[in-house]
Amino acid sequence: MTQPIKNKKVKKVIAKKIKKFYTPRVKKQEYGTSKLEERFAKEFLDKLGIKYEYQYKAEDIGRYYDFKLITDNGGIIIVEIDGDFYHGYNLKFEQKNPMQKHNEMVDRIKNNWALWHGIPLLRIWEHDINNNPEKVMKMLKEAIGKTSKKALINEDKKKRH
Repeated sequence: MTQPIKNKKVKKVIAKKIKKFYTPRVKKQEYGTSKLEERFAKEFLDKLGIKYEYQYKAEDIGRYYDFKLITDNGGIIIVEIDGDFYHGYNLKFEQKNPMQKHNEMVDRIKNNWALWHGIPLLRIWEHDINNNPEKVMKMLKEAIGKTSKKALINEDKKKRH
């Protein structure tokens, strides 16, 4: 049988260590959400009543997508918000700085991953969000509609004929 600890300071230190050791670890997000992404969610996704998750992780490639949209019948669409500067909008490869070239390479990897897994990927540019919101709304509505139709077709294929 162990002896009870009478020293209060020692008791506190031991309690702290036990709490630290046994406290479950919650995985924090590796990346923050930009103001542009927050604005996009508020002005477009919330207005359309679309269910979504921030930062969808593709485990295979260890990369995050900005949003994972969930349609009414369980379909998935991935959305990437591309900042004009960071992704080199309207620049040729020779004019881009190393960061923009790197982002372009990462974007290709993400595009291929989504294509390989059969998940629709929408890339929306910052200038479209700022200057052409009607175009963005139309893109989102079309993508949601197509995913819903595709899910219905697949569901119909599963039924016994």
